Amino acid sequence: MKPREPALFQAFAAILVVAVGLAFWLPGFGRTGGVFPVPLDDVYIHYGFARSAALGHPFAWLPENGYSSGGTSLTYPLVLAPAWALGLRGAWLSYFAAALACVCLWDLCRSVRALLDGAPRRAAWIAAPLLLAVPLVDWSFYSGMETALFAGILGRVLVAAQHATTASPTARPAAQLRAGLWGALLVATRPESAALVGPLGVAVVYGARSLGTWPSLVRALGPMGVFLAAQAAANRVFTGEISQAGAVRKLVGSNPYLTPIEAAVEVIKNLAVLRAQAFEVALGGPSFAFAVPLLALVAVLSRRTRLLAAPLVTGAIGMLLLVSLNTTARYQNFRYAVPSLLFLLVAAALGAGELLRRGRVVRALGLGLGLVATLAPARLFPRQIDHFARASGNIEHQQAEVARRLAALSPRPRRVLVGDAGAIPYLSGLSALDGLGLGGYHDLPFARASVHGIPAIVELIERMPENERPDVMAIYPGWFPELARSFGQQMFSVRIEDNVICAAPEKVVFAADWSSLAPRGATRAGSVFEVDVADLVDERAHGYTFPRPQAGWVIGATLRDEGGHPRFDAGRIVPQGQSESFVVAPHVTRGPATLVLRTDGGAPITLLVEHSGGGAQAVEIPARDEGAWFEARVPLSSVGGRDSVKITAKQNAWRSFHVWLVRP
Repeated sequence: MKPREPALFQAFAAILVVAVGLAFWLPGFGRTGGVFPVPLDDVYIHYGFARSAALGHPFAWLPENGYSSGGTSLTYPLVLAPAWALGLRGAWLSYFAAALACVCLWDLCRSVRALLDGAPRRAAWIAAPLLLAVPLVDWSFYSGMETALFAGILGRVLVAAQHATTASPTARPAAQLRAGLWGALLVATRPESAALVGPLGVAVVYGARSLGTWPSLVRALGPMGVFLAAQAAANRVFTGEISQAGAVRKLVGSNPYLTPIEAAVEVIKNLAVLRAQAFEVALGGPSFAFAVPLLALVAVLSRRTRLLAAPLVTGAIGMLLLVSLNTTARYQNFRYAVPSLLFLLVAAALGAGELLRRGRVVRALGLGLGLVATLAPARLFPRQIDHFARASGNIEHQQAEVARRLAALSPRPRRVLVGDAGAIPYLSGLSALDGLGLGGYHDLPFARASVHGIPAIVELIERMPENERPDVMAIYPGWFPELARSFGQQMFSVRIEDNVICAAPEKVVFAADWSSLAPRGATRAGSVFEVDVADLVDERAHGYTFPRPQAGWVIGATLRDEGGHPRFDAGRIVPQGQSESFVVAPHVTRGPATLVLRTDGGAPITLLVEHSGGGAQAVEIPARDEGAWFEARVPLSSVGGRDSVKITAKQNAWRSFHVWLVRP
């Protein structure tokens, strides 16, 4: 009987994995009308990256937009790309993603069985259901996101790490390097998993015994370090940012307007909600949620499993802390907490295996805890399955429907502006611009601009060639009110009922009109230097600073220019008593010039203009017409390259939009 047991376990694991998947997918099919259920629009973002990779443009959301650092996983689209190339295109790619998820979860069960080698055979049969026992985790596993692939690679990382600590001295260096390479692959799949791979690498080094510490560190952690350095370098070269676009857009610390206390409060709120909903409730409620952490603790305390369990628990805590820095951590069914839960579940499986090795009483305790950890969350399966189905219906009936209607338009739109939307460009086949910046557009910092404010996004659109600007916008007006109001004419909208996952029930499509933007490359007569305030490219180039936090807010307006034509410009609010500054470009020769300051209408303002080349002077700006741009002219006796100019609002707030230095 014994030789048949491994094959029986593999069959059991396969049936279990597929059965849980069908439990989610079949109700989803009912909600989507037969289309493979996808409960998150982000899945289609992965599909977009996969399509680009299959077309020979890896790491691009759309080939024409260039390199993008906005993908949450580098490896997942590359794994999907061959299926797209072989013909599984459009929504059909979901079938391959589903099959891949099942294979990866089955492989995770096999890996955990290998980790339990030496424990009673029943340990693996308990571990497999335990790994799939949490409906919140399963929701993410079967969603089409990278989570299942991450789980499969996690199992391989742990097996490789265990082998690196048990291999013979001659085989150990190669085993350490294999563990390091698997760890780097895990980080490439989810960057936050560095919180696990780091401690796991240290554990591998600790188990090296006769091998040198530093060479072991290089083998165990070097591949991850090389990957992270290469990724940061590529980001810097192609986007101008070291960080990934997702970090720039979503991390609490990226918001220039938050005080440290406000940022800390946001992080604490995230931690509180995640602890209560993604851990306590998801693991079975207050009465039963203790089982998984208790089993994980057993694994940490056991000498046999400590080298793996301690990094798993440390990684779960570390990833949770990293996730709490994400402003979207409390949304999308807590999917960002799933890796931490997965780490705990694997550690709990190791703990259950340890208890089953002991005497009868302890074995009974282990079996009881394993059953509680497996069965307690089960009451949430109906809720999570229903949410999965409803969310899939939402995506199909809103995002996918918008894509179909856009694809049917004649003439065909040139480019559609979206807000972090994957299904619309992927299913329509249209080129797109992601207003939130996660899709990327060459080296323009749309992700950072979206944090500063929507008018800053428009400033970057102004930098685009006119024939590449979006001619339609598929947006939530609540997210992009200025765009809808100032640059759009409504074409149609798609509204859904029973919304549980989309940002709003109604997605509206507008025809875009950018005629109020300044022509690309336009210059002012006599100008030798200018700073377009709230244009992040211009601000960075000229050392522009604004008061922060709780100041320097980005604003925008479309007002009459000198010729009476509507002209858009973005700017910043400098509160009374605070200052903005910039540095004159080096090419400006020293001499007299006029400083021209653009503002909008409003009450009288008093400014203090100081510059390093010639003292300070007060500037009185009178009350102004609300419908037209106003320009204050400040004569400077001597100004030249590398001079610093500081403008302070002495009376009332200063609304700064544009600065020029002009000479006859």
